[in-house]
Amino acid sequence: MAGKNQYNVLVDMEQAIDYSQPATIESDGLEFQDFSNDTIGKATTTRPPPPTAPAAPTQREQSSPSYSNKPLWSLDYYTRFFDVDTTQVVERCLKSMYPVGDFANDTLEHQPDLYGPFWITTTAVFAVFVCSFMARSVAAYIDNVEYVYDFRDLSYAMIVIYPYTFVNPVVVWASTKYYGCQPSLLEIVDYYGYSMTIWIPISQFRQEKQAREKEARRQDGSAYVNQTPFRYEERYYKSRQPAPDFSMAIDPHQQPCPNQLTPVQLSHDLRQLCPWFGSAVDPHRSDTPGQAFVLNTFPGLVIIPNPFSPSAQRHLIQQCLSEYPKSPNVSNLHTHYRVPDTGLWPLFQQEAQGLRSMDDPSGFVPKKSLVTTADDTQTVPVPAQNSRTLAIPLKACDDKFDPRMKVAKPEPLPSKTVETMPTTQLIRHLRWITLGYHYHWPTRTYHLDRQFPMPEVVARLSHAVVQSIEGVGGQGWTNTYRSKDYRAEAGVINYYQYRDALMGHVDRSELNMDAPLVSVR
Repeated sequence: MAGKNQYNVLVDMEQAIDYSQPATIESDGLEFQDFSNDTIGKATTTRPPPPTAPAAPTQREQSSPSYSNKPLWSLDYYTRFFDVDTTQVVERCLKSMYPVGDFANDTLEHQPDLYGPFWITTTAVFAVFVCSFMARSVAAYIDNVEYVYDFRDLSYAMIVIYPYTFVNPVVVWASTKYYGCQPSLLEIVDYYGYSMTIWIPISQFRQEKQAREKEARRQDGSAYVNQTPFRYEERYYKSRQPAPDFSMAIDPHQQPCPNQLTPVQLSHDLRQLCPWFGSAVDPHRSDTPGQAFVLNTFPGLVIIPNPFSPSAQRHLIQQCLSEYPKSPNVSNLHTHYRVPDTGLWPLFQQEAQGLRSMDDPSGFVPKKSLVTTADDTQTVPVPAQNSRTLAIPLKACDDKFDPRMKVAKPEPLPSKTVETMPTTQLIRHLRWITLGYHYHWPTRTYHLDRQFPMPEVVARLSHAVVQSIEGVGGQGWTNTYRSKDYRAEAGVINYYQYRDALMGHVDRSELNMDAPLVSVR
């Protein structure tokens, strides 16, 4: 042996033909030795050089198959351009909004993708469309007009944004080829595609800015001819941008009771006067029997929080939809359409249940034809100096309004712009129905020659409310009206959509200003 504690293991490499490369075991001098025929008996320490190992493939080469043999029109050819991590896409989006350095070398690392440009562009298209839709719908809501959906904005956004992202890079790439440059087409596509990232938040900020500007114009008193203090407060609480502060709103259900309200006891329990207010021993009612409130700053106003039973609420809603719109009662639609005597509800049910197609002409309510004759009294000559005054007619809530019961009350002319539509759409345009004495809206007076019977349920409910507030009062006032003198003779049913609201007003059309006005909300 060569020395102490040293071991030599000899392997004849000529006989070990199965080895592709020499192996070496080293431990305190332990190693493989190569002994040829002419060197037997002689130990050598010379190691043969290891063969050159092939270069390790990169991670992208390992994870991506070869696409060189795929045709250009094949989807498999483009798959590799969508093989990108989320972190890479996020990094490229962030750096596109702060373009510093070489975007191709530092960010793309000469590995462009189509995932980011495609989805960023698609997101920008829908962001522009959605934000434009929201801005216009808010503007329509603020102006209290109906918003008409227009999907052409989506087409416009696609026509503008997609060519900008994918057609412009081709033009730029062709130009660089003409001048002898060698940029990658996909890198240029990434420049344009990732640059669209900034437009996604900008579209949202633009929508919010337009809403704020619209709201500022709405709150500007000089923009309205009727900007009274009441109208200003009304527009403030209906605003959405900025959101109103409801801390000053009066809620009778709030505990403890707000300072503006004073609890009072009704003279009669409504549940004992009319069955539509529920049973006197209803276990589902948690409110105090006979509880009401008076508003300290408005003498004469009595608030009775939700005295109706659930069954009465459902019955009243059903009657308002199916029974009260029938003839002889009239609605706002009667001016423009030939509404059937049975109302719109039967036609609506047939369409909703699939018994009649929405395209069936027999289900359309015909419009009234606009016919004018020489005997029409609709148009009244107005002197030129008074044209501006009559352009803004006085309303019943104006102090100078004087109801004239004996003036001519011609029917309003139908509009030329109303559209024929299915009943399921037309019924959503229903705004009001008059009961009993018909109301003439242009002059804000009643048709005293058109009296029709009031619905029994409405008459009984109104009389019970008037009877329950006999002797009720607040600071400095008491209701002395006797319920036996009360008889319901006229009423208006208001219909609301999601964004509708009843404007506050002063009623000066009543001939009897002593009888209570009952409002059910």
